[in-house]
Amino acid sequence: MQFPMPRTLPLLLPLLLIAAALTGCVSDAGLQANVKPIKPSADALSQTIGPGANGAWPAPDWVKRYRDPQLDELTAEALQNNPDLQIAKARVGAAQAQLEQFASLTGLTGTAGATVSKARLPQPNDVANVSVGGQQIPVQLFNDPVVSPAALFAGLSYQLDLWGKNAALTGSLLSTRDAARVDAEQARLTLTVALVTLYCELDRAFAMQDILLQKQQAADRVDAVLRERGARGIDNAYDSADATLKRSRLASQQALNDERIKLTELQIGVLTGRGAERGLSLHRPQLAAAADAPMPAQLPVDLLGRRPDIVAARLRAEAALANTDATRAQFYPDVNLVAFAGLTALTPGALFSRAALTGSVGPAISLPIFDRTRLHAQLGGDYANVDAAIGLYNKTVDEALGEVARQLTSLRTVDTLATEQTRAVEAASHIVAIAEERHRRGIGMQKDVTLADLSLLDERAQQVDLQGRRRMLQVALVGALGGGFDVRKVAGAPISHYQTTFPSHARITDTHFD
Repeated sequence: MQFPMPRTLPLLLPLLLIAAALTGCVSDAGLQANVKPIKPSADALSQTIGPGANGAWPAPDWVKRYRDPQLDELTAEALQNNPDLQIAKARVGAAQAQLEQFASLTGLTGTAGATVSKARLPQPNDVANVSVGGQQIPVQLFNDPVVSPAALFAGLSYQLDLWGKNAALTGSLLSTRDAARVDAEQARLTLTVALVTLYCELDRAFAMQDILLQKQQAADRVDAVLRERGARGIDNAYDSADATLKRSRLASQQALNDERIKLTELQIGVLTGRGAERGLSLHRPQLAAAADAPMPAQLPVDLLGRRPDIVAARLRAEAALANTDATRAQFYPDVNLVAFAGLTALTPGALFSRAALTGSVGPAISLPIFDRTRLHAQLGGDYANVDAAIGLYNKTVDEALGEVARQLTSLRTVDTLATEQTRAVEAASHIVAIAEERHRRGIGMQKDVTLADLSLLDERAQQVDLQGRRRMLQVALVGALGGGFDVRKVAGAPISHYQTTFPSHARITDTHFD
């Protein structure tokens, strides 16, 4: 006796399959990131910057404001040939290759192949199983147990990615690649700042060389006067010996300054990527004075998109967050569509007959029933990586704000020192004028005039040193402000930020980066 099938049974079967699949899911047990990204307030540097900050950010071609063609040429050479930039570009290429490799393995993928072999089969009861294209086929043997199985086959597989695992991994690889792109921008900035700083140091050393030469000439005049006065018995040997000692010290200063010039030139040559001795062909720098610009408005907040190291740190944190989504997606059943078709036969001659057709199509479902411990451990490790990445991001933001504050503080200190040093130079110049007037009127000695000149040159040396230091602090401040970098204007494709939400869970950290 046959009983009729209930009409509801076809509807119940899919529901039963879904229920069985969901019972194979793994719980994440509330795992999440513990470190939160910081977001500086608009007044984070208000005490250092002061009121009324409404200036512009540095321009990408900020080096040109010094109007020195030689510096422009050196910068272009360095950006073209420096090994650090070559390494950074290679890393971008490697990250892009990883992204393309992963993309080729997701979505619709296919395989195709052909096999042919020669085999002698056993004859238990004149029946044998023949492996053709990976399938076991029972064959009724006849007189000859020797066969030549052959197959032509093709397969297709489509990953449905219902829970967003592949999308999350793609987002992670995109963020990693973009972080490498921004790292290349950071390498450009670091190189440019280092090169311009050395060039400013070279300019200061040449200016100091001029002063030391003038001091040498003045010291020679003092020595000549003292020798003459000593020969006439007017001065004792002490003054002459003291002058000789000072000339010796001055010669040492000149030698050290010459060494500074040579070493700086060699360092510049190394940075250009064309060899250390490229720097020995340089002529004296001709730097124009660069005026200070007011600080940009909303500096602490906007700095997050103006410093390449901050942007790269954020992108790596986003890549780590995307990896947690990919791991969470593995907590749910993995469903793929698989299709196979081909021709299989015991002999190549029969391969293209209609009877050789074979194929299959259907879903392939993988349940994480036995992966609970592994997935929990993997997700815990992923969130630990998120905490580390966000911690590095927070550290980078703090250090960037601190660097801006330090450069501004040092610039103001140098400005104060420069003002006082200008007064000192004016006072020393006045002393020289008095000594010259006394000598002209016959109530002062030439030695006094020359000694006053030496004192004035000492003050001018301090002034030159402060001017050089101020210029280098200006360069450092440009670097601290990102050197003209803008995340919205990076060459190539726009920077991709990972902000996808999957139905399997809610993201609670994205808003902290927005």
